Amino acid sequence: MLLIFILIFNIQCNYLGQVSQIRSDLIRVYLFPHSHDDVGWIKTINEYYFDYHGVQQIINSYIEELIKDKSKHFSQVEVAYFKMWWNEQNNTMKDNVKQLIQNQQLEFLSGGWCMNDEATTYYEDIIDQMTLGHKFLLENFNYVPSIGWQIDTFGHSNTQALFSNMMGFNAWFLGRIDHQERLEREKKKELEFVIHSDEENSIFTHINYYGFYSSPQGFDFDISNPKRNYVSNENLEQKSEGLDQYFKQQCKSYRGKILAHTLGMDFEWSNASSYFQQMDLIINRINNNSHKFNMIIEYGTPKQYIQALNQQNVSYPFQKEDFFPYSDHPHEYWSGFFTSRPSFKGYVKRIGRYFQQVKRFYSLVQMNNIICDETIIQDLSEALGTAQHHDAITGTAKQYVINDYFNLIHKAYIKMDNQISSFLNYLSNTSEILHSQCQFNESDTCDSLFYPLSQNKTVIVTIIDTKINNDGQQEYLKMLIPKNLNIKVDDELGNPIKGEIICINDQCTLYIPRQINNSKLLHYIKIMVDFDNNSKIIRLDPKLIEIKKDTKIFDKFILNYKVYLSNSSSLSSGAYIFRPIGNATDYGDYLSAIQFSGQIIQQIYFEKTTLKVWISRFDNQDIFYIDTFLDSIDISDQQGREIILQIHTDIINDNIFFTNSNGFKFQKRRLNHRESQNIKIKEKIAGNYFPINGAIMIMNKDGNSACAVLNDRAQGGSSLIQGVIELMLQRRLVRDDNKGLFEILDEQEIIKGKKLGIRQMISHTVIFYNHEQQTNLLREFQYQQDLQPLLYFSTQPSIRYSVLQDLFQEFLIKQSDINLSKLYIEPWLQKNQYLVRVHNMREEGIQKLKFPKELTFQETTLTGNQELKVWEHNRLKWSDKYPKEQNYQYKYDEVGPMRIKTWIVTI
Repeated sequence: MLLIFILIFNIQCNYLGQVSQIRSDLIRVYLFPHSHDDVGWIKTINEYYFDYHGVQQIINSYIEELIKDKSKHFSQVEVAYFKMWWNEQNNTMKDNVKQLIQNQQLEFLSGGWCMNDEATTYYEDIIDQMTLGHKFLLENFNYVPSIGWQIDTFGHSNTQALFSNMMGFNAWFLGRIDHQERLEREKKKELEFVIHSDEENSIFTHINYYGFYSSPQGFDFDISNPKRNYVSNENLEQKSEGLDQYFKQQCKSYRGKILAHTLGMDFEWSNASSYFQQMDLIINRINNNSHKFNMIIEYGTPKQYIQALNQQNVSYPFQKEDFFPYSDHPHEYWSGFFTSRPSFKGYVKRIGRYFQQVKRFYSLVQMNNIICDETIIQDLSEALGTAQHHDAITGTAKQYVINDYFNLIHKAYIKMDNQISSFLNYLSNTSEILHSQCQFNESDTCDSLFYPLSQNKTVIVTIIDTKINNDGQQEYLKMLIPKNLNIKVDDELGNPIKGEIICINDQCTLYIPRQINNSKLLHYIKIMVDFDNNSKIIRLDPKLIEIKKDTKIFDKFILNYKVYLSNSSSLSSGAYIFRPIGNATDYGDYLSAIQFSGQIIQQIYFEKTTLKVWISRFDNQDIFYIDTFLDSIDISDQQGREIILQIHTDIINDNIFFTNSNGFKFQKRRLNHRESQNIKIKEKIAGNYFPINGAIMIMNKDGNSACAVLNDRAQGGSSLIQGVIELMLQRRLVRDDNKGLFEILDEQEIIKGKKLGIRQMISHTVIFYNHEQQTNLLREFQYQQDLQPLLYFSTQPSIRYSVLQDLFQEFLIKQSDINLSKLYIEPWLQKNQYLVRVHNMREEGIQKLKFPKELTFQETTLTGNQELKVWEHNRLKWSDKYPKEQNYQYKYDEVGPMRIKTWIVTI
């Protein structure tokens, strides 16, 4: 019977892919065949790819169908998988794929390495993973994606919207928004609207109609779907009428007569032939009876849909607010994953910041005609890119999958570190000297420092500093040193450097000031055993003090650690969900406290039964550095626990606080309130938690008294109480939240043969300032945190580095204020090409540029894949009622505050 229908289908007038000229009174529906392929979640990326019916087979299958039938279309998202598949193909197949792209049958949506999370990713890492994917598409297909596709992320950020426009997208598609907001938008026909992320950037936004990104209900014909109901002679009319009614119902939620719908689900389309055949029968039936159904359906791509939509004379609503926290149930807020698996979040954040500096150093080395292995930088790009996936950095994958992400990054990082060591040897005309890093927040010792000093050998500490125009400013280096040795530290000229040592519980930490010198990237100091008693390093003596929960630290703020107990009902906290029982209570009992007072550093240290805390300040400033060692969380009573830090201040913030989106621009938050929709917050704690991946800030009404907290990794946070900033540090739970992971969030490590909850060292910087008068101060400390110099330890009596020629030495003109502009450089497609970006981190103030005459600059979109002028000329314009304002037009040699410019530079 099925063969008869297929024959009829081939003989009759076939509208599939040929419906550009249709009656204007018909509803026109675009179906988007796609497969949502997580780069790890329940399984690892490689397991998902090579599985039976896995991603390898999915791509094989849909490519085969697209080659056979030009009316068929497919949308591919994750470049990580497509590159794996592409590298397996012969030249004939590669030519076929290029033809499919040219025919617009195969479209790449977003085109990033993965579909990155939007809550817990840092802005630089989003840019990097998108650039990685776009570079592959440009290099292999000369292809430029024009549509964003964030259909499974758990909420949506202002930064992602901003970057989507800056990357040259004409629109982006979303899936998950608050369940209350979705219902309101459906009623008002506002599932399509324009997001204005700032005064200059906006993007058309489409919210998918059903199931976030699935096929119409009852029309998922994938062989993996156990509930699939195949089309037959007996049910063809019923199926056709059912799909017709489905789309007419959908039409009530959108403006105009052009609709779109996804066709696919997680890891579907491994048998594309079967799926297409089933849908073809229904589509053909409806298209050939347009007088009855008043509808035309075709396979297409989101790009084709957006182009058709743009031709309608329709005005759309607008929005400025983001979409956090996401909720799919009145009592289930997805604000737990903001903190889940803090060890992995911290690792990704640290390696990501390391990578920004390494790429610039690597590029400078390459410009000086030193041989570089580009596969090493590619490997770390891919490992970090994979980690930005919305089930990776979020901490919502299974533990063994998280371990796989760790290993991918670690292997690539070790290779990169070895390459840096070889560069340092080359530049110092030495060989076989190991230059290695030490992570002092993750280990009690550093073999590269401790062992040679115990052997009375000199340790060279090479300092790689990629900051720009910060000459003369002071920063502080921190490193662990052996307890029983007197040491001295000399600068490059042999002059002794002042420093102070604090010893606590047999662990000694050296703090030394350093004046920044940006005339070169490489600097060094010498650390030696002091036999002559001429060292300027002194040890500070402790003073016993008393710390209670109401003690003002340095007479400035109260620091509390508290715990939420997780709900024990069926709606409980899990990897995704945060659902506490009542308010937080004190976590642990105070044991002891001591204070150190030096000329360089003042430090308070205290212990509780559950944690250890170091609070440091330098030069008596109102800037405080808090290091918290969080011990194993006890859940032996089968009660989940979520640990928070609270900073209590005297600031009256009246339920308003600010969080910077992905570490980028600040978003205003108000307790129990959403600007764009009338949403009732049923969970007063979890529903007011927001992602913090940079800073959270409160201030009084006049802005002359503010407090901000910078964190070293993504966390959930809020200001639930007047004058109090709250951040979640760690979660150890005993139940799953039934969101698909089916694994309890319980990170463990083995200590002395016993499994315990994982322990963590977590850092925060607390800043008190006048926001009105010191607008850029918070950004100054974010800049310093992101660009902490890289320290490499080597055992040798002396060293001298060749000076690298830096063609970009004077590119950023030194301004009258403190420089807060970052310079990014990385190799591009050709040997003499580099992708260059400047990010002006100031909240106020322009960064002026001076373009070197010997270099050719072409300004591009954010990921470097198209000329900016071309994109601005070709971009689609949308009609909305956003109030237009006359903004300052920045010149070609200016970068405005909190703006990024990108160029392809040819040398």
